[in-house]
Amino acid sequence: MPWGRSNAAAKPATIVSTEYTPPVITPAVIDWQRLVTVDFETYYDSDYTLRKLSTSEYIRDPRFKAQCVGIKIGNKPTKVYPHNKVKEALQSIPWATHSLLAHHAQFDGLILFEHFRVSPVKIYDTLSMARALFSNDIGAGLDEVSQFLGGPGKVHADALEETFGVRDWSPALFKRVTPYCAGDVDETFRIFKEMLPRFPAEEIDMIDYVCRMFTEPVLQVDRPRVEKELEREIEEKKKIMLSFVADADEAGIKLSKSEIAALGTEETTPITERVSAKLTGAPSQEMIDVRRVKKLIGSSEGFANLLRKEGIDPPRKVSPAYFKHRDESKKYTYAFSKTDMAFVELQEHSSARVRALVEARISVKSTTNETRAGRFLTASENGACLPVYLKYSAAHTHRLGGGNKMNMQNLKRGGELRKAILAPKGYELAVVDSGQIEARMNAWLWGQDDLLDDFRLSDIFTNEQDKLPKEKRKMATGMHRDPYCKFGDAIYGREITKKDEEERFIGKTCILGLGYQMSAPRLQKTLALGIGGPQVFLSEEECARIVSTYRKKYYRIKTGWKVCQSIIEQMAAGVSGSYKCIAWDKETIYLPNGMTMHYPELHDKRIADMVAAQLTGEEPEYDTDMPNFVYTRKGVETKVYGGLLCENIVQALARIVVLGQCLTVAPKYRWVMSTHDEGVFLTKKGQAKKALDYALEAFKQPPAWAPDLPLNAEGSVDVFYSK
Repeated sequence: MPWGRSNAAAKPATIVSTEYTPPVITPAVIDWQRLVTVDFETYYDSDYTLRKLSTSEYIRDPRFKAQCVGIKIGNKPTKVYPHNKVKEALQSIPWATHSLLAHHAQFDGLILFEHFRVSPVKIYDTLSMARALFSNDIGAGLDEVSQFLGGPGKVHADALEETFGVRDWSPALFKRVTPYCAGDVDETFRIFKEMLPRFPAEEIDMIDYVCRMFTEPVLQVDRPRVEKELEREIEEKKKIMLSFVADADEAGIKLSKSEIAALGTEETTPITERVSAKLTGAPSQEMIDVRRVKKLIGSSEGFANLLRKEGIDPPRKVSPAYFKHRDESKKYTYAFSKTDMAFVELQEHSSARVRALVEARISVKSTTNETRAGRFLTASENGACLPVYLKYSAAHTHRLGGGNKMNMQNLKRGGELRKAILAPKGYELAVVDSGQIEARMNAWLWGQDDLLDDFRLSDIFTNEQDKLPKEKRKMATGMHRDPYCKFGDAIYGREITKKDEEERFIGKTCILGLGYQMSAPRLQKTLALGIGGPQVFLSEEECARIVSTYRKKYYRIKTGWKVCQSIIEQMAAGVSGSYKCIAWDKETIYLPNGMTMHYPELHDKRIADMVAAQLTGEEPEYDTDMPNFVYTRKGVETKVYGGLLCENIVQALARIVVLGQCLTVAPKYRWVMSTHDEGVFLTKKGQAKKALDYALEAFKQPPAWAPDLPLNAEGSVDVFYSK
């Protein structure tokens, strides 16, 4: 590395502000003459719109129509083709040697593949690039990005509004829309040239793979399994709802004729109920009663009244909106979210009736599994493949996110919907999971060598056991146990093994969460929510003891938070510095692959607060003894502190490692999905074992900028998404 210090010399407690050379970015080599910039204008109306439909639903709908397409080949002038010439224009391009450039390439690319059977040799997407470069400054829409990069923005075209609901354009309307379409193509091409030098070639490759998961899908859906899961969800929730019909009667909850008529209709009913209507027929009295109960319990005031009848004072909290408007009359709101601790604790109430009410409220508000099941069915109609929409650089740390109204990033492990994702006939899926990558990265970054050694010892034992038949494998004891168990020792004062499921889960939660300065109340809430495991209810005093134990045992990680606080202060002051594989200057963190994390308008609110206090004579709103650094994220004030910056850095580095490993495997075995720290690859059945071994080996290789980072991975192969 031309900047930063060697691993051996790095000391977490020391920050040296110095002149530095940011990492050199090697941009992708573009075949400009064979680059095809494309933008489609399509039919839409009040019911048929991307606001109501997912991207794939919209493109696969029988109502879809490409009204025109703008095409720019190389640096030649853009041409816009009307509907009757779109197919001819696209098929005249030798796509085996030509690449696609678009702003939102998932949209344009799926149109090309689904309707015109076009598969470009490479896919470039300026929307993804803009999101990675400017996500904290602006949105990633073409108009904003164009103006941010000194351009005119999108061409204003009143004629585009005229196309609403017009299926067959007149020649005159096409002529009026042409400048708008051509302008989008030209600006997409211009901003691509502007952004390309700032983008590492590896990341450009990643965008291509991520887009192609959606534009050229191969995965199948086990529809009977999804339908069975959906029926189970519907029946389970219906049973819960029907137990409160008497309460709806007592509260006088009724449905209007229009609400009853809407049950089961395609346009006005949520997808879960549309599918339910398909499965059960026309709206029945049961469906009406279920909707009445949902109306009662889904209402915050209605639910609060039900709690009051049981002698429960409904929990309240300060409304987030209060901090924006300071309206005292709207300062408090009900704390009925599944992340509100007072509400979560009601799940353990001594009254079965109260517990049932809480379960009903959660059931009404939590429809993710139903909704996703419905979308799985819609996406796979008529044997269609499941398009996997992963949003490149969705997070500030550049991690992938979900899209297409069906987030594939948070499928429940071992859940039926995961198992309903199938490889095509004759193939299997190799699923590889990077083991504890963030905990390892955090320990490596700050020199917590004892934790790294615990990972190494556990890896050696695990890898040796994996070579044995399942019936001969032993459970780890003593020094070979994983760090989750070993931290459990520190909590409980005895040896914890995998047999101690709850104790190990608590140890796991601590190793994965406390490394980012998590407080005792936050640990208590995390355990109570059962995130990643069973619900565990501990007192705040016990959680405080556990937090203290962690910080004493892993004191170098704790020191790392102070280092990060110092980095925040230096970024705010415009002071440059470097440490290990990262560097920073004014409002910016430089990552080892050339990507950055930006913190616009970073400043300490203490300063403004103290000045205001001096002018008004009032008490400061913030504790002037504590740093209160904030930055703006698309205009919204966002707090940052040492532990949070640590989390940002660690997640960004872990993301570079995991997705870089996926890129290593992808040229040999098709990369079809990625869920956080997992890569999912397609392999022919006869090559399954070989493919898995290859992917596991790739996932165990540390990056060049962290050669002493111990990594491990586990995986499996099956015809469905098995992990």
